[in-house]
Amino acid sequence: MWPAPSEPTGCPPPSKAGSAHSVEAADLFGRNFDAVVDAAGEGERWALADLFRAYHPTLIRYLRSQDPRMADDLAGDVWVAVAQRLGQFVGNENGFRRWLFTIARCTLIEHWRKEARRRTHPVAQDRLDISDDPDGRRDPAVLVAERLSAQAAIDEAVKRLSRDQAEALLLRVVVGLDVAEVASIMSRSPASVRVLCHRALRRLARRLTKGVLVR
Repeated sequence: MWPAPSEPTGCPPPSKAGSAHSVEAADLFGRNFDAVVDAAGEGERWALADLFRAYHPTLIRYLRSQDPRMADDLAGDVWVAVAQRLGQFVGNENGFRRWLFTIARCTLIEHWRKEARRRTHPVAQDRLDISDDPDGRRDPAVLVAERLSAQAAIDEAVKRLSRDQAEALLLRVVVGLDVAEVASIMSRSPASVRVLCHRALRRLARRLTKGVLVR
């Protein structure tokens, strides 16, 4: 059993929103998502295990893109926080995904804050210049997403992209959140999220044309 984490600062309460359904959850739960969440909120171990099986693979990939060394420990903290607060959750599957990854990002931020306090020198954040980019107005997901498998996108993001680009790409293309949802989780404007995704996908597209990735 994971040790109970301190609740990340600034994490929002469970909330309603969204209507889309992820492939993983749809395949696992069918039309029974609400029943699984209700049972998990009441402490049913089988239901908690079902949620873990459905969402943990994507969660751990997201965390590894942000902090590979601590990803497993952070995932444990995220799931304990979810279990502790799940009884209060009201919403559909898309709302649950957004809630889960908001908790994950809050957990990351709290971890980075603690790490920074332990250091004897400041660590610069890897932030992109998010100045106006005409191409950023387009939906970046349509540029190369059809040619990328989820695993290829994750692997390439972890190895080649900046932290912000990787995070935006994972949340947008792999987790399946829309631009507004990603912007809310990352505390950025929708325009900056589009620019991050566009630049990330443009870098991946260049690698695709060089034959580094294949369909």
